Amino acid sequence: MDLESITFRRRGPLRLQLAPMIDIFTLLIVFLLKSTVVADISIIFPSELEAPKSFSKESLETFPEVLVYTDRVEMPFIGEKFQLSQLGELNEGQLNKIRGKVQAYIRSAVGESKQNVININILSSRENSYKNIFESVKFLRQIGFQSVLFIAEGESI
Repeated sequence: MDLESITFRRRGPLRLQLAPMIDIFTLLIVFLLKSTVVADISIIFPSELEAPKSFSKESLETFPEVLVYTDRVEMPFIGEKFQLSQLGELNEGQLNKIRGKVQAYIRSAVGESKQNVININILSSRENSYKNIFESVKFLRQIGFQSVLFIAEGESI
């Protein structure tokens, strides 16, 4: 076989097909716009708590709220209150009872909305100690919450 006898077929220049790309990007934009959830959310802090300040511009999502005071933790969505000193002393039976209440709340909340309610918002005073917040988050993780969001007051403009 002689290399000079081989002929190569000439191809035309490669062109970018814009029409299919525009169609795909239009569908992506429509999908993203339709899947966006916009809500006006307001959280009312109890008078005992003073919200910490935040410089973040992230939006707030509606999840169940846990109030962390200097001496106690309140979970109004399941009607439970605990002294902070109690949290580390709860036995497995008590934790299972609380987990059951949380799971029942999650099942009822998922039925009402399509959001994942395994997340939770923590409201606490800026004067609260790190130890209190840490113990509260540890407790919330033990009873089944996967993500904890801390609520802070936005910077006034």
